[in-house]
Amino acid sequence: MNVKYLESFLEVAKDLNMTTAAQRLYISQQTLSFQIQRLELYYGVKLFERQPKLQLTYAGKQLVEGAGVIIKENESLINSFSDISSKHSGLLRIGIPAYRAAECFPMVLPDFHKRWPNISLELVEESSEEMLQMLCDGALDLLIGTPSRSEVSGLKERIDFTLLLEEKSYIICSDILLEHYFGKDTPRIKEQAACGTDLHEFSQVPFILHKPPMRLRRVADECFHNAGFKPNVYIESSNTELMISLYPCHLGAFFCRKSRLPSLMKTLSGCNAFPIKNDSTLLQTPICLMRRKNGKPPGHVNDFMILMKTAWKHLADFPVSPVSGAE
Repeated sequence: MNVKYLESFLEVAKDLNMTTAAQRLYISQQTLSFQIQRLELYYGVKLFERQPKLQLTYAGKQLVEGAGVIIKENESLINSFSDISSKHSGLLRIGIPAYRAAECFPMVLPDFHKRWPNISLELVEESSEEMLQMLCDGALDLLIGTPSRSEVSGLKERIDFTLLLEEKSYIICSDILLEHYFGKDTPRIKEQAACGTDLHEFSQVPFILHKPPMRLRRVADECFHNAGFKPNVYIESSNTELMISLYPCHLGAFFCRKSRLPSLMKTLSGCNAFPIKNDSTLLQTPICLMRRKNGKPPGHVNDFMILMKTAWKHLADFPVSPVSGAE
């Protein structure tokens, strides 16, 4: 019997509505119905009366009382196996964009490997929505990402959201690009944008943008809309590394998150990084460490989470000089 089916059953039992339960579980109503049918087949009883409206049978009410205990005992058993000793071998499945892993993993993995030398890591790099679904389904142990407010609100009963950083977004551009469009006004524009720009000043500057529906593109489009202009888009790409490689060509400005800046500043010596404002306040996006609410985390998962929090605190403290030097 699949324990996930019990979790799905409990979701339906909350408000006795298959449609809303399926939405909360991020699965189709057909899949949810199949899971309930498998449970009924396994236990040999009817769990719901479908007519005139959905309601629990006596057996269904009994299962509501027992399902939570079964789920917790199963998680406790799994965790106890994991915590037998640091010699435990296993797999830690983490959803994280490659660029975020590149910034924080060098600060995390050496210590983690010393503590848990026999734990292997499996990294998953899919869209934010796909990875969140995988976490809900139990296909991921941890997820580092930027959930929307609606996702946090809708999943708070099933997912633990630990804030790692309120991450600022920046516009990256070269002095040569600025001087081409602003001439003698370049020093004033740089000084003005150093504390934050709503992009209005950059309405004539060409942009290299992420492709829709990437989250940073949605952020950029909202900023352009609020600034009241349609951007001059030179090229669109889903690859930020391409944007970085085009920086020396001075073809356009591009957006990036603060967590990219440490490596970016090393690669692009003397680049300008201006924090972006939206509605007069600095634009910030919450980066969260996410885990399913399924009991106490195993020792190796807990240690990894602690190391990640420390690493992101270091990234949060990274100093950003918004005005470049000579190029």
